[in-house]
Amino acid sequence: MADRPEVRLGAPARFEWRVERITDTAGHRLSGGSGASCWGYNQSNLVRCGDDLYALSWRDDLTLCVFRRLAGGTWEAGPVLPPVPQNGNLLVDSSRRLHVIGGDCASWHARFDEPGHLDRWELRRRVSADSRFGAAIDDRDRVLVAGGLPRLAWYVLDGAADFSPAAEGEILHATDRGYQFVLFRDGAAHTFCSDDYFVAGDRFPDQCITVPDPATGGTRTRRTPRGIYPVLKAWYYYNPDLLGTPEDWRCTLVSDVSDTFDEDSGARGTTDHQDLFADDEGLIHLVYYENRQPARSVWAAVDQDPARSRLYHAVGPPGGPLRAWCLGAFNSGRLYQTPDGRLHYLLTRGRRSAAESVWYAAGEPGDWGRISEPVELEGIGPLWHLFLNSTRAGGTRAEVIDACWTGPHGGNSNEVFYGRLKP
Repeated sequence: MADRPEVRLGAPARFEWRVERITDTAGHRLSGGSGASCWGYNQSNLVRCGDDLYALSWRDDLTLCVFRRLAGGTWEAGPVLPPVPQNGNLLVDSSRRLHVIGGDCASWHARFDEPGHLDRWELRRRVSADSRFGAAIDDRDRVLVAGGLPRLAWYVLDGAADFSPAAEGEILHATDRGYQFVLFRDGAAHTFCSDDYFVAGDRFPDQCITVPDPATGGTRTRRTPRGIYPVLKAWYYYNPDLLGTPEDWRCTLVSDVSDTFDEDSGARGTTDHQDLFADDEGLIHLVYYENRQPARSVWAAVDQDPARSRLYHAVGPPGGPLRAWCLGAFNSGRLYQTPDGRLHYLLTRGRRSAAESVWYAAGEPGDWGRISEPVELEGIGPLWHLFLNSTRAGGTRAEVIDACWTGPHGGNSNEVFYGRLKP
């Protein structure tokens, strides 16, 4: 994938865009847990089911809450779900029922009883995977959950058998990798992840973080161990028949900036995976970014100039080979295909967890090397992460593009917003 040309830009696309607030009582409140939006940028937090629209958000840093959009742009809050150490996945099945996969190592499954209602639900604890997990549901109501750091641990719930466990397994990584985007389609499993390992050493920096202080009821700061997280590679995993041949996982190296790493000083560039998508023709789309500017901070992206980031869009058949194009100086991107076949790009610019802006562009199917000139969206940013309604989560593919996000880390992350884009 060495040849990654810049996309050609056409005239800006026309669109309508509006923003509304879902709640101002969400986000990272430091009440004793570890939760924050950064723990789930790979997960489904917004899903459309016909006219119903649902969003999943942190209520604090301990628990999650589902919201449902009502008429007039107001949102009702559903039940507070059990405590979790990280975010969860919001899914919807072919009977229009809502599901949440959450808990430590994806160890619980919340199934809501009636479409369009949040008052009755059942909690199940039958199987687990690992941390930094993602989840997806196919058109036969089979749920695939996959995650892990030293391993890719996965399980499948079968909707035809009342969502009971149908299979599970694992494969070991050569190095820790995490934050799996997950897609399950036509019996094939796809995941997308990047490096997530820690290199300790007194020559490296530490961090000052804020944590709850039970003794005072307030917060306190503490120093972390000295070390760095070299996020140098991104990986695409593919199994063409997961239930038939559960060991047949194939791994493709998608992005590699390891040549920027100076192991003595810790200076290095960074990469990160940002989206996994399947289009109408069954082609696989991966979005990832690279910033090759050397930085010595614990997370290189914190000290890098975001203007030096480059966002890439890779396309190919399931399992590859993949061809990539450069979308420009962005550090994240999400893809959406409307019923007319057009592909839509929502591109984020700025530092991870405190992005400055989101830009919109569109392209024709098959012409991946050409998009409309990106246009900045109003009323969004700074923000933590952007989530779109996704068909891999069972979401209805609509003529409008549904998005949600919270305020940035260290800012108004208690506020959750919804955006609606009509091309």
